[in-house]
Amino acid sequence: GLIKKIRTVYDGKLTYAANWDEYPHITWWDKLDYIGVDAYFPLSQSAIPSVEELVQAWQPISKELSAFSKKIKRPVLFTEYGYMSVEGCAGRTWELEKNRAVLTYNEQAQANAFEALYQVFWPTSFWAGGFVWKWYPNEFSSPQRMKKDYTPQNKLGISILSSWYSKE
Repeated sequence: GLIKKIRTVYDGKLTYAANWDEYPHITWWDKLDYIGVDAYFPLSQSAIPSVEELVQAWQPISKELSAFSKKIKRPVLFTEYGYMSVEGCAGRTWELEKNRAVLTYNEQAQANAFEALYQVFWPTSFWAGGFVWKWYPNEFSSPQRMKKDYTPQNKLGISILSSWYSKE
């Protein structure tokens, strides 16, 4: 009912942000414009997984998302995606966040994770893109605050994003 009410006053696109393990259980995707997924899928337990390892880990997930998109007749939008700049960032990130102080800083792990995601999803027709978590406005962008955080700002990850988003 809420979606119907919103559509009476708002003519833009609508989605819902379902967690990566929740999206198949939402029964009302057909009422929205996108299948919204917070894409923190656990891909690897390796400290610094290679792009190739992560591309392989994404394959069954991509296949599942593609089939789901086809079934629901809606594109998939990553309502959040990102990786901390620490070793193990492509694993169970919700567990990493609890121990940020003791984590090993690693920009390459984050960059590899972004690269693999784009290699897998960029060329697909079912993926509508997504929203990178996290981006700091200038007043909050202290280097210490950003160091082990999700943001790719001032790290190797930004070159990956720039490369993909500058393609024609």
